[in-house]
Amino acid sequence: MSTSDLDKAFEAAFAKASSEEQSEVPADLQLYLYAYYKRAIDEPYVSNRSFESNDLRSAFKMNALIQVQSISKKEAKRRYIQIIEELYPKPW
Repeated sequence: MSTSDLDKAFEAAFAKASSEEQSEVPADLQLYLYAYYKRAIDEPYVSNRSFESNDLRSAFKMNALIQVQSISKKEAKRRYIQIIEELYPKPW
């Protein structure tokens, strides 16, 4: 898959995910999707102010982000797309 094809597929997957009810997605997959998305758009976790509170949800998010920092942005996009396609089989 070319870079532009990957980018288009990622954008389509994000649009699909955004249009669905998040509460129906298992919590572990929500964390993976969150982390892969943030890695794919190259948003560093260090500057994210949502982690300033000491709640458990923020800790899980931080952990998920740390786990994906070693993968490439392309790989993060591929993994994000794969999860979305498994959750919501095409066509969409």
